[in-house]
Amino acid sequence: MIRVLPGYIRRRFLGLFLFCLLSVIILFLVVDLVENLDRFIDKNVPRKVIFLYYLYYIPYIVVLTLPVATLLATVFSVGSLARHNEIIAMKSLGFSLYRMMRTLLGVGFWVSCLSFVLAEGLGAQTNRRKEDIRRVYLDQVQGTVSSRLRNLEIQEPPDKIITIGYYDGKKRVAHQVKVETFRDHRLVSRLDAPSMRWDGEAWVVSDGYQRVFEGETERAFPVRQSVRYWFQFNPKELLLAQVTPDEMGFGELLKFVERVRQSGGEVHRWMTDLHLRIAFPLSNLIIVLLSLPLAYNRRKKSLAVGFGISLLICFFYFGLVKMGQALGQKGSMPPFLAAWLGNVVMGVGGIIDLSRARK
Repeated sequence: MIRVLPGYIRRRFLGLFLFCLLSVIILFLVVDLVENLDRFIDKNVPRKVIFLYYLYYIPYIVVLTLPVATLLATVFSVGSLARHNEIIAMKSLGFSLYRMMRTLLGVGFWVSCLSFVLAEGLGAQTNRRKEDIRRVYLDQVQGTVSSRLRNLEIQEPPDKIITIGYYDGKKRVAHQVKVETFRDHRLVSRLDAPSMRWDGEAWVVSDGYQRVFEGETERAFPVRQSVRYWFQFNPKELLLAQVTPDEMGFGELLKFVERVRQSGGEVHRWMTDLHLRIAFPLSNLIIVLLSLPLAYNRRKKSLAVGFGISLLICFFYFGLVKMGQALGQKGSMPPFLAAWLGNVVMGVGGIIDLSRARK
């Protein structure tokens, strides 16, 4: 009999988990649609585009709301077992709080894995497409992030700055290019080229003028044959110039952080978002640790009380996440600690609550 109990608990949890997740997603979509419906109507956005906008939005919403669904499912499933005295029966069979905790922590671990895989495998790409629709139809910016960029300035370690007036992502050609080389904070040479194209391995300049500065003198000569430049950035990385962290995958964001660090830029903001990519999915595991002891011995509590406790925990957790993110991005707190602030506080609270619960 005792071998059947873990499967029974998992089924109770997963049934409520799927119901809560679907409910939260629908609520999220309805609230967002009501908020933005007047903008869609004012901009004459086609219904098909609106449908695609929210279809692309769903993976991001799922990742964002998985901790809420995990919390509600844990409180309601364990609370239901407590109210119907099933936990007393389990205890009589030797199925203690720790064994139930092990069962649900296993489920929480797989939910955390699902959250990370969904965020990196699908969420970043669909969120980028959603933002493309927003920019084109709501903000009415001509072209999407994946097609055309203007007025880019890139620091190329160790001593170059590349300025691009216009970049065509489809043709992989940069126009109005200027490559400046510095030595001891002095400009020593400058390349002015009408265009620079990517040949699959390097950037190629076939026309333009090269200027060399020596003291007070300047020498200029035309570029008469193709010159290849092995810059560290490629077309894909160029297209990330106007992409927010939510639209980047983990690998893309990591490369972006390294480039900013090499060029001497400030990386607090990006490092905080990078650490959050790991910390936030694991919140599903931490929430099980916190919420299970709260519901384990609450036989007399109603569903309304359980729902209220869940809401308070959600608000508190997301408040900690946002506070840590803000402190980390401003440099007031180390990025790693800022990203893990919510999980650390909730984890400590869960351990304390577990130690006080009747086993």
